[in-house]
Amino acid sequence: MRFLIVDNIKPSQEILKQFVMRLTSKQVDSTHYAQDVASICQQRHYDVIFLGYDLGENQKNGQQILEELRVNGYINRHCIVILITAEVSQSMVLAALEHKPDHYLCKPYTLSELEKRLNFCLHKKMAMAAIYQALDTDDPELVIKRCKHALSINTPYKTECLGIIARQYFELKKFDEAKAIYLAHQNTSNCQWATIGLGKVALHEKKLNQAEKLFKLLIRDCPLYLSSYDWLAITYEEQFHYILAEEILEQALLLSPRSLTRLKKYAHLCIHNEHFDKATAAYEQTYNLAQNSIHHCADNAIKYVQALIEHLPSLPLVDAKKINNKAFSYLKQMARDFNESDIRVQSHLLGACLLEITKERQLANDEIVRGERLLHSEHSNIENSKLIDISLTLKKLKRDDLASKILAAREESAIYQSSNEMNRQSFNIKDKAQADIELGLTLYTQKKYREATLKLQDASAMFPKHIGIKLNLMQVLLVSYDQDKQSEEDLHKAKILLMELTRLDLSNNELERLKKMQKKYQLIAGI
Repeated sequence: MRFLIVDNIKPSQEILKQFVMRLTSKQVDSTHYAQDVASICQQRHYDVIFLGYDLGENQKNGQQILEELRVNGYINRHCIVILITAEVSQSMVLAALEHKPDHYLCKPYTLSELEKRLNFCLHKKMAMAAIYQALDTDDPELVIKRCKHALSINTPYKTECLGIIARQYFELKKFDEAKAIYLAHQNTSNCQWATIGLGKVALHEKKLNQAEKLFKLLIRDCPLYLSSYDWLAITYEEQFHYILAEEILEQALLLSPRSLTRLKKYAHLCIHNEHFDKATAAYEQTYNLAQNSIHHCADNAIKYVQALIEHLPSLPLVDAKKINNKAFSYLKQMARDFNESDIRVQSHLLGACLLEITKERQLANDEIVRGERLLHSEHSNIENSKLIDISLTLKKLKRDDLASKILAAREESAIYQSSNEMNRQSFNIKDKAQADIELGLTLYTQKKYREATLKLQDASAMFPKHIGIKLNLMQVLLVSYDQDKQSEEDLHKAKILLMELTRLDLSNNELERLKKMQKKYQLIAGI
C-alpha cells in the first residue's frame, strides 16, 4: 500500500512514518505543508492518508483539505482517510464527519489504537471494493447489482449496502423501489438515512406536510444528524415558510458552525427575510471560514458588504464607522486576491455605499469616480451577469442613469448573441419580445389568461433572465389558477417561478411585487 502522512509536528510525523514502514515496502510520503496536499494527490494515487486536522496558523485544516480532495476527485472511494486531531469539540467533529473521513483519531493516541482503526477501514474497503468502484464510475445499475450480491453472501456491511441501493433507486427515479427499502428500515438502528429517504420521496410527491413530519421526527430523535435540518429547511421553502427555514438552519449552525454550504444558505434566507444583522454576521463568518478552502471567492466579500450596507443604517454612527474599517479591509483583500475588472469596480462602488451611510460624502464621491472611470475603460471585458451586479450597486448610489445604460448595453449584447445563434434571422428579437409582452399584458386585461400566458412564455424564452417578464408571467398564472381551480399546471409553473426569483438579487420594487405574489400563492394554494 502507498501511504501519505500530513502532519506539521515533526515528532508526530516521524512516529507515524515508523509505524507505516512496518506495514509497506513502498516509499512513505509525508508533508507538513497543507497547501501541497492537493497537488501531491493529483500526481500519485494513495491507499491511505493519515491527515492531521490542525496544520498551523493561516493554513488549511484537515477538514478543508479533505473537502477539496473529495470535491475535486483527487482521491477515490478506495482511499482510506483517517483524520488525526487534538481538537475534540463537537463543532469540529460534526464538521469533519460531514466530509466523511473513514475514521478519526483523537490525540493523544496509541499506535495500537491507530492500527485497530486502520485494520477496520482496510477490512471494509476490501469487502466493499467492487461496490465503491461502481460508484466511482457512476454506474447505478452495476452498483445495485453488486450491492445485492454482497447482501446475498451476508456482508457485514448490510446497512450500508441497503442505503446505497435505495439512493441509486432514488437517483434513477425508481421511487417505489427506494420507498420500499426506506419503509422496511425506517425504525432500524443506524438507519437514519431511511427516514431522510422517506422525507425526500414525500417531497417529490408534493406531500409537504408528511415530509415535514418525517424530518422533524428525525431531528427530535437524532439531533446531531445534520442533514435532517437541511431537508426540513428545503421543505419549509417549498411551503414558502422562509422564516421557519431560516430558524431551522440556525439550529443546525449552533451545533456545527463550520459548514460553509449551510452557512451560505442561511445567510441567503436572512437577506430574504430582511434580517440584515444576522445576514451580515453569517456572511462575515463565511468570509473567514472560506479563506483557506475551495470556497474562497470574491463573492464572499461582496455578499458580506451588501448585507452590511442594509444593516449599517440601524447602527449608531460610531459603531458603523468601526465596522466600515473591517469591511474596507475585506474589499481590499478581495481586489488583491481576485484581480478582475468587475471585482475592482465593485470594490470602489460598494466602498462608496459604505461611506455614504457614514456620511463621509467626499470620500464616497472619490470612490464613485474611481469606480465609474474603471467601469468605462473595462466595460467590454466584464461578463453580462457581473454587469447586472454592478448596475444594482449603482442604483443604491442613485446612479440610475448609468445603471440603465449598462443594462441596455447588456441587453443589446444579448440580442446580438441570440441573433447570431438564430442564424441572423431578419426580425429584431428585442422588438419581438417587447411585442409579445405588450400583447400578453393586453390579453391579461381582457381576461384571456391562456393566450396571455403563451405570449409571456415566448418573451421569457427569448430573455430567460429578465426579471420583469418572470414577474408578469407569474401574476398571470396565479390569476389564471384563481379563476379556474382545475388548472393545476398554472399553479405549478407559478411555484417554479417563485422559487427561481427568491434566489435572485431583486430591486426593492421587484422584491415588493414578489412578496405580494408569495402571499397570493399561499392564499390560493391553501398553505
